[in-house]
Amino acid sequence: MDVTFKTVPGSGSLGEGIISQITDAIIGGRLRPGDRLPPERVLAEQFGVSRTALRDAVKTLSGRGILKVRRGSGIFVASAEENMMGRLGGLSGAFPLRGAGLQDLFEVRRTLEVEAAGWAAQRRSAHHVERLRGILEDAARHPGDPKILSERDAQFHVGIAEASQNLVLVRVMLTLLDLLATARHETLRIPGRARLSLDEHTRLLEEIEARDAPAAREAMLDHLRSVESAVARPGRDPAGTREEEPA
Repeated sequence: MDVTFKTVPGSGSLGEGIISQITDAIIGGRLRPGDRLPPERVLAEQFGVSRTALRDAVKTLSGRGILKVRRGSGIFVASAEENMMGRLGGLSGAFPLRGAGLQDLFEVRRTLEVEAAGWAAQRRSAHHVERLRGILEDAARHPGDPKILSERDAQFHVGIAEASQNLVLVRVMLTLLDLLATARHETLRIPGRARLSLDEHTRLLEEIEARDAPAAREAMLDHLRSVESAVARPGRDPAGTREEEPA
């Protein structure tokens, strides 16, 4: 698949800029498992960086299990067999992502993403804040396009994982967002939901930028509860509600 990247701004970390663009290409479907990236020389020219900076970024993505470097062949997006994302992504066919299955997934998201928001507030760089703000600004420019809003939503949540600087979490988040892709796309079609998500994301970014970890965790928890409520609202999935045990 042909994919072209943009020159990385000179300010901030060059590696983070490279990583963000490659991750976005995967989220947006412009790069898929097994795809070969352009040769190292071409990539370095596209990003406007040295080969050393490019190799460092590729090494980081390889460590996350997102890319695979094959000697003599090139740089590839990790295949399902090589990548935890692909193996866990098979779960989407193992259980229905509605009712109890969807609740299970949100339980995992609340466990991981709430803490991730706190880590992001503590560890984020200026690059991470700029990246997250850019995602929100672009989402605001496309209020009536569920496809673009869904992609920006995924980018925002993965961007928070990247800001947490936890390598395992980035891999897990890409998997969870892949599992939630259909539900996320449908949820953003609910009147007013896209605007509400943008407002909630904006609050979350403000807390991360302020380095207020407790407030960032609270903002993420409120957001995930709000989204889950929208997905499972009465009449949306009447057959898939989990029975709660008596208190």
